[in-house]
Amino acid sequence: MVKVMKRCVFAVLFLMIAFMAGAQETVKGTGKIYLFGVSQQLTDSVIYITAIHEIDSIDLNKKTSFLPYRATFSYQLESFLEDKLYLANQTSCVFYSEKRKKLSKELYKVKKFYLDNPEKKVVILNETDFKFLHPVDVLQDE
Repeated sequence: MVKVMKRCVFAVLFLMIAFMAGAQETVKGTGKIYLFGVSQQLTDSVIYITAIHEIDSIDLNKKTSFLPYRATFSYQLESFLEDKLYLANQTSCVFYSEKRKKLSKELYKVKKFYLDNPEKKVVILNETDFKFLHPVDVLQDE
């Protein structure tokens, strides 16, 4: 009986902590980050790379320097490619930094990696084609 009570208390504490952590991510921050995305269907030779975007009012996690809403940014790119370009089963990721110069070097490396491969075709999505939105704004629109 004591073990069951301990498990219940642990489960309730875990849910409270998870809820509090999730609630903190719905608030806009004060910092600025830069990011770009890369997407590809694993069975296709076409790679989609976005331009570098500036996102205001977002802070990296203080302990881990991770970008909150990483999955939301990836999903924005995936859903754009699926909805607008009718491309299914895209796998997307985002690269981010607080310094534009550092991210520009990373973008150069990614482009070079794919452009040096003659079997791959690279499509650059400019800001007029696709733009990342702050996840809080996306959640409010839904």
